[in-house]
Amino acid sequence: MKESLNSLFVAAVLLTCPFLGQAQHGLSYNQLGQLRNSFNGSLSLMDPDGGAAILSRLQWVGLDGAPRSYWASGHVGVKRLGITVGVDVKQATMGVIRDNELSGYIASAVRLSEDEYLGLSVGGGLLIHNGNFSTLDAEDPSFREDIRGNQGMLSVGTSYFREGRYYVGISIPRFVWNKNDNFDYDFQRVYYITGGALFCIGEGFHIRPSFIVSHMEGITPRYDVSALAFFAQKFGIGLGVQNQGDLSGISQVNMGNFGIGYSYQFSPGSSTTKQRISNNTHEIGLRYRVGGMKML
Repeated sequence: MKESLNSLFVAAVLLTCPFLGQAQHGLSYNQLGQLRNSFNGSLSLMDPDGGAAILSRLQWVGLDGAPRSYWASGHVGVKRLGITVGVDVKQATMGVIRDNELSGYIASAVRLSEDEYLGLSVGGGLLIHNGNFSTLDAEDPSFREDIRGNQGMLSVGTSYFREGRYYVGISIPRFVWNKNDNFDYDFQRVYYITGGALFCIGEGFHIRPSFIVSHMEGITPRYDVSALAFFAQKFGIGLGVQNQGDLSGISQVNMGNFGIGYSYQFSPGSSTTKQRISNNTHEIGLRYRVGGMKML
């Protein structure tokens, strides 16, 4: 009985996916302080020697066909050219819907002072959308046709940062340039503003606040703010909040060049029914930085 109800719920959501694709801010995650580069490639310049990160986000755990998101990104530094070169792979699934992003970028910085820089990144990639609706019920005309669509995109990002201290950036990671008017699913352009800092409060104690603002035409901007307290630069624990009302508990452990993070997102102000769906979103992230954790 439970599986049948889950399937009915997912099917109802999937029927609205072509419209949801035009009314949501796209991929997001809570560990924005640790995993900075996915929305702005110019922030890779803060780790000029290179690095890599992976993250999985599991929503509505226990519900068949619940949303799943996965990220993988990495970059290397080319010192003789003063640039970084990076790649990003993202996948978001919900039931029979699967969206993939494959992109790459090149970033370079202008040195403004001894430890201050202005960075710029440009890149491009491919957005791939698959909706396998026929697998739900081949006999039902509502699910008879599958949806397929690919779109090329450009990306641009800029940032101002001070080594090991703070950063702020603006980016458009999905600038779609070959929109197909015959394709119902429309990948919308999203603008991001990101920022963060690291404050030394005392010996062995640091505070790292971070934020990201996403905006899409016709949709209320989304704000995500978090802050972690770090002890001995090894262990961090903190809280994140969104303007949509969700809260998240976040933790991070640093071991040499590696950082492991976990977050749990919940909606304290929602109804009991909504809490059963929203209050069990988990994230696990892993980061590697050549040369150590400069911004924890």
